[in-house]
Amino acid sequence: MVEEKPIGFAEIAAMTRTVNSKDRAMKLKDCIDFELKNLLQKVNEYNKGGKLTITLDIGIAEKNELNIQAEVKINAPKGKKPNNSFYRDSKGELYLDDPNQMHLIDPQVVRNLREEKGEVINA
Repeated sequence: MVEEKPIGFAEIAAMTRTVNSKDRAMKLKDCIDFELKNLLQKVNEYNKGGKLTITLDIGIAEKNELNIQAEVKINAPKGKKPNNSFYRDSKGELYLDDPNQMHLIDPQVVRNLREEKGEVINA
């Protein structure tokens, strides 16, 4: 008779299946690697910290039987939302340029010239 050895976290991670943030079923150890890679990409991209959380829910099924469900979550940094400036007149209509300000040159002509040259302007 072969004596069985108790298992630890590494064995549980290698055998337990879970679902990643893309709704794909995979082994817990692979899910941890996948989510860690995503988190590190976001940390590098936004130069802000993040968090990876591994949760094991252990429930009792019968006298000696346990059910283990695993979940891996990340709290990744997000980018700053860009400001999109628009102007309104007294009627509440929206414009790209301030309608209350005088123009020396027609703004539409300037926009057309910029589009012809292929300029991209981030304001």
